Amino acid sequence: MKKLITLFLLTIFHFQSCSGQNKEFVRFVVQPEAEVGKSILFNIYFEQKPDSIIVASNYVDGLELTYNLDEILKRISSSNTTDENGEIIQAYYSFESYAVPTKTGRIDLPVLTVIHEGKEYKSKPFHINVVDNITIDQNDLKVSWTSDKATYNKNDTIKVSLYEYSRFFETKRKYLPPENLPSLKGKENEIHVGFEETIDNIVGIENFEEMIDKNFEVVHFDWNPFRTQKQTMEYIDNMQYIKTMIAEFHLLAKSKGTFDIGISEFEFSLYKSNTDYFDNRFVPNDNGTYTVTDNGATKFKIKSNELKINVK
Repeated sequence: MKKLITLFLLTIFHFQSCSGQNKEFVRFVVQPEAEVGKSILFNIYFEQKPDSIIVASNYVDGLELTYNLDEILKRISSSNTTDENGEIIQAYYSFESYAVPTKTGRIDLPVLTVIHEGKEYKSKPFHINVVDNITIDQNDLKVSWTSDKATYNKNDTIKVSLYEYSRFFETKRKYLPPENLPSLKGKENEIHVGFEETIDNIVGIENFEEMIDKNFEVVHFDWNPFRTQKQTMEYIDNMQYIKTMIAEFHLLAKSKGTFDIGISEFEFSLYKSNTDYFDNRFVPNDNGTYTVTDNGATKFKIKSNELKINVK
C-alpha cells in the first residue's frame, strides 16, 4: 500500500519542506549591495538553536538595525515541518531584522560565535556594499539546474536541483495561475506538496511532470514556496548572490538513456530594497484595503540552463 506524505505549515514564520543539504551552522543572508537610506532584509540562519551567542559589537557601523545584535538570541524564531503523523521532520531557526544603510561604502558585519551543546561555531566574514543608486541589469538574476553527478548507473538515485541566484532579496517569480496539484508517483509512496501549485509552475517548464512520470520514479521531492531558510550566499564570476532553492528531486530512472530536463523560464519582478517593495507594490484603496501591484519593479524574463541526465 502506498504511503501518503504531506508537509504541514506549523508556524506563521516560515514554511520549509525537508532538505538534506549541508550548510554552515550559522550564516548571514543579506543582499550584497544596497542603497543608502533604503531598508533591506537582514537575516541570520542557524542549523540548531544556539545556547549562547558572542559578538564583538552589538551594533554595525553604517547600518541601522531594527533589532541590534545583542537581541539575536531572544528574537530567534523557530518553525517545524512534520509528516502526516505529526512527527517533526526538520526544525528551522532564524533571526530576522531590517537594516537601513546610513553611509556609502563597504560595511563589514561582525563575526558571530555561536555555542551549541558545548561546541563553538563561527560565521564567515561578510560584508555588503552601499551606494547612492543601484543600476539593475539581467545579470542580477540567474536560474540554474544542477545535478550531483554527470553520469549515473541504472540503480543510482539521481539528485537534480533548481536554484535561483539573485543580487537582491525582493524578487518575485511569476507562475501561471495555481491549480490543484496532481500527485507524483513515487517509489512505494505517493508524494504531495502541501500547497496548491502545479509541478510545472514550480519549475517553470510545461509538461515537466509528465516527463518525470514517464521516465523516473520519484523518491523525494522538495520545494521552497516562501523562500526562507533554504538560502545561502554564493559567488559566481566574482559576484555575490543570494542562492535560493526552488525545487529538488531525487529520482530513479526507469530505463537507460539520456534525459533532457528542459529549460525553466520565469518572469521576475525585482525590487532594489524592502522600501521600494512596500512603498510601490501596495496601493491603498478608499475602503482601507490595498491592491497588490508590480509598481516599482524591474521585470526580466529569465531562462535556465539546459540539463541532461545520462543513465548507463
